[in-house]
Parts: sequence; structure tokens; C-alpha cells
Amino acid sequence: MKRDDWFPTPIWHFEVPNYQELNQKLLPAIYNEHQKDNQGLNWSNSLGWHSKDYLHQQPEFQAIVNIAINNALEAGQEMGFDLQRFTMFVANCWAIINPKFASNFLHNHPNSILSGVYYVKASENCGGIFFRDPRDVAHMFMPKIAELTPWTIQKITYKATEGTMIIFPSWLNHGVEVNLSDEDRLCISFNISMSHRA
Repeated sequence: MKRDDWFPTPIWHFEVPNYQELNQKLLPAIYNEHQKDNQGLNWSNSLGWHSKDYLHQQPEFQAIVNIAINNALEAGQEMGFDLQRFTMFVANCWAIINPKFASNFLHNHPNSILSGVYYVKASENCGGIFFRDPRDVAHMFMPKIAELTPWTIQKITYKATEGTMIIFPSWLNHGVEVNLSDEDRLCISFNISMSHRA
């Protein structure tokens, strides 16, 4: 027997080296943004704070932006993107603070190729990121399942872990579970686009 899997959906996760030192700088930078603009933006966030999406232009966030680009290039190479003629860049970048009971609704990120999240502060039970099967019609009539597999599972959740970066296709629907801890959950999210090399 031969089998071909034609429509896989990759999700990459990277462990960022020396993340403790990086997060010690990112944590006050994010809270400083919150202090400057405590209203923030209202996108997918429920009860949480969403910064404006230009953090990639600020010097305090250049280290994590560079890491995001390098990780996206690795993911793009694995996908077979033309990285000889095109390069990747962070199109926009923002921070999210989810206090207790905050979450993020199911959504996706249009006008970009890859998206990602990096965890700056994540305590136990602070809410993981979940992904939904994008093939809605595949579940119109489901047979009895003996065990969950990549072909039958409808939702997968990744625990929020400090120092971890998760990258995924921008079209993939995702959300964030409710923060049930007593501490803020802080992350930096970003979108990746491509342009012709100069």
C-alpha cells in the first residue's frame, strides 16, 4: 500500500536560547507600552490588552524580531519557499497581556504568510494556544473514532511556556484559552511577509 498526505498543516515550535535574559528586557518593555497606551486595540482579545502593532519598529524589541525572522526562514525553507529570490520580514508585531479570565477568540491573520507567538511570561494554567482543523466540511459526518490521530483530531492545544516561540500558517484558525492563573500572561505576536530580495 502507498499513501500520500496532501494537505498537512505544519506548526513549528522553537526553544529560544537564553530566554530568561531576553524576557527580563521584554517584560518591562511590554508593561511600558501598556502604561503609555492602556486602551490598546480590540481585535481577538477578551478582557486582555492588545498593544498597537508597530513594536517591530522599536529598538527594545529588535532581539525578538530577529529571532522571529530566523525561525520563520527555517520554517519557510522546510516548506519549500523560494528564499533565493525572496526574503522574509516582520510585517507587524504586538504584545498581549492577558490577566486572569482573559482569553482570545478564534481568529486568523490575513495578509501574511506565517504568524507566530513568543511567550514572555506564562504561569501554570495561564491558557494555551489552540488550533482548529481548517477543513470545516471534513467534519460534516464523522465515523466512530477508535483513537484521535492527525486526520481525526479537530482541535490541538499547545501549553504556553516561557521562552517558546510557535510559528504557524497565518490562515490557520487559532485562539487562546482563558487565563485561570492569578498572574498576567504576556506574549509577543507577529506576522511574517515576503518581499523580493534587493
